[in-house]
Amino acid sequence: MAEQADQLRQWIKRQSIRAQEEVLNVRIKGSRVVAITSGKGGVGKSHITLNLALALQKLGQRTIILDADLGLANINILLGYEPSYTLWDVVQQHLSIRDVLQKGPLGLRIIPGASGISRLASLEAKEIQGVIEGFKELESECDWLLVDTAAGISPGVLSFVLAADEALIVTNPEPPALADAYGLIKSIWQVQGRVSLQLIMNRSASLRSGEEMGMRVISLTKKMLNQDVGFFGAVREDSHTSRAIARQTPLVLLYPASPAAQDIGDMAERMIHRIKPAKRGRWEQFIYRMGKMWSSVET
Repeated sequence: MAEQADQLRQWIKRQSIRAQEEVLNVRIKGSRVVAITSGKGGVGKSHITLNLALALQKLGQRTIILDADLGLANINILLGYEPSYTLWDVVQQHLSIRDVLQKGPLGLRIIPGASGISRLASLEAKEIQGVIEGFKELESECDWLLVDTAAGISPGVLSFVLAADEALIVTNPEPPALADAYGLIKSIWQVQGRVSLQLIMNRSASLRSGEEMGMRVISLTKKMLNQDVGFFGAVREDSHTSRAIARQTPLVLLYPASPAAQDIGDMAERMIHRIKPAKRGRWEQFIYRMGKMWSSVET
């Protein structure tokens, strides 16, 4: 029985690798959906999401953030504004996706989340079709959709992570944060998630120590779960970060030469060169997969 289970896991892994290679090798211009998540709150996930999006904008990449931190949205707080409308207004057919888009610095656009977003899993066909049509329209003029999820391993978090093309897991060197990052990876593996996982080590003493700490988590994951996780990069501990957050101004704009801003800029460069464009229609697939994943992880 154990041998059969092991064979099944190996088969799933092969299928996952094959699917990822097919996606990454597609050369047709299209958007990518990247979930940015964490096992623990307070590790800087939303801060990295916002600044990574702006770093992509600086490189000429048209980027939209979907704030999917249900009930505790932080993107608008980091920018110092209160959204007038949210995605829930689109679901209720009060407004279009374009109507709820918030304008950010450098041409960045933001889709504010809403506490009712989880109901996407049980929407009627007419309702979800309206949301999909709105996303399809935006996809034609965007290169990246960054999904800022909530922290933890709730069904809502897992649904967004599993529906994305790739997930960036943010953690830091503190033992609780590392343990929760491992727990998140384990939860994704347990529901047979085929999304590509990459680890970001935030608030590192140095780039080298951040990579070393990240590789410990990755090695443990490989040993205990037989799950492949990549190391995406480290962001150094930087006093400029707390100053930027206090002033509600993005780090990459307020202190572009700071160590942490430089590290995030390097990540944006790697995203552009490492992740190949996908076919059009990825956003439509994202919405459909999100609904299906929500149902499967909740039961």
